[in-house]
Amino acid sequence: MNPLIKWLALRNFKFKKGYLSFAFIISILGVIVGVAALIIVNAVMTGFQDAIKQRLLSSNADIIVMKGGKPFDNYDYVERRIAKLPHVTGTEPFLYVPVMAVSSDASSAASASIRGCYPDKEKRVTDLPEKIILGDWEIFKRDKDGAVIGKILADTLGVTLGDKIKVISPLGRKTPFGIIPRTATFRVDGIFEVGMYQFDSSLILAHIDTVRKKFGFGNVVTGIMVKVDNPDNVKIVEKEIQKVLGQGYYAEDWISLNKNLFSALKLEKLAMFLILTLIVIVASFNISSLLMMNINAKAKDIAILKTVGADNSLILKIFIFQGFLIGLIGTIIGEVIGIGISILGEKYKLIPLPPDVYYIDHLPFNLHASDCITAAVAAIIISVIATIYPSLKAAKTEPVKILRSGEQ
Repeated sequence: MNPLIKWLALRNFKFKKGYLSFAFIISILGVIVGVAALIIVNAVMTGFQDAIKQRLLSSNADIIVMKGGKPFDNYDYVERRIAKLPHVTGTEPFLYVPVMAVSSDASSAASASIRGCYPDKEKRVTDLPEKIILGDWEIFKRDKDGAVIGKILADTLGVTLGDKIKVISPLGRKTPFGIIPRTATFRVDGIFEVGMYQFDSSLILAHIDTVRKKFGFGNVVTGIMVKVDNPDNVKIVEKEIQKVLGQGYYAEDWISLNKNLFSALKLEKLAMFLILTLIVIVASFNISSLLMMNINAKAKDIAILKTVGADNSLILKIFIFQGFLIGLIGTIIGEVIGIGISILGEKYKLIPLPPDVYYIDHLPFNLHASDCITAAVAAIIISVIATIYPSLKAAKTEPVKILRSGEQ
């Protein structure tokens, strides 16, 4: 860029104390607030989405394979076929039973679900063994009548390690007197905390053979949990599973199982970005107003420049460069503030949330470079666009009229 343009643009920033100086500060502050808000909100929305994704994947499989929604017995064959597929790193059959959990003294109860699992295979599919906060997974592996339950469920029932819980299943047995619910008793060998309400408040893990025996199931499973090497490969693996197993079986990945949730989060992130961009647009009005006032204040200087040979493009570039500088300064400071708040907010978990409402226990911040770049580019472009009309007006200044009016 022409050094003369830079020099003149920077020289015009040297306002005397008064309204122009105040307007200049307000213009920059508007950009700062807009950019910082864009970064913080994008970090929160991205963090919220990633936190939910992480918790879902840590306590559940990437893909669940079922057969017509009913238990099936040829699960050994199905598991072997799936385990041979590319990208598959672990498989585990499971048996799901909805129950009502009751404390040993029957003083409290809560709706829950038992997932019969193979403790030796659980680590290949989920991170629940690593989420144990009380107890020991190894003890649970050896205790056929043991169970591992979520922290919120344990608090609701008022139980801890070594206590017994009674579970009642609506899938009862038929008798001459009608259907009688089945009951079973388990010893609490461990308490886990995933950080996601739906798991911590209702999930019970028990040995699959014990669940079959106590609830009258034969050698069947509800489905097979599948873990892949990368969550982004689930669609590829899902298609391969369908191809290998054929009709009668269906596979659902974590994206499909939570499609509505993640679609809503993406739409909300886009809506928030568009709404907060309005802050930058409002700041651009301040930039436009500042340049208009500056042009009126410097009208004589512009006229003199044109009389000594400055063409319209030079005048145009001077004021566009001024708007660009305002946008750049505001963007840099806004980026620093937005990034700083996002980092501190995540590091110190500054904003706690009720997990039963928001699935997670604190407001997460997760910065993506693309979000920071998008906010910066959008702010600078809007700032430059705001200079076009004032710059064109300055370029059309007629020096003769301005100098004559000055003489009079």
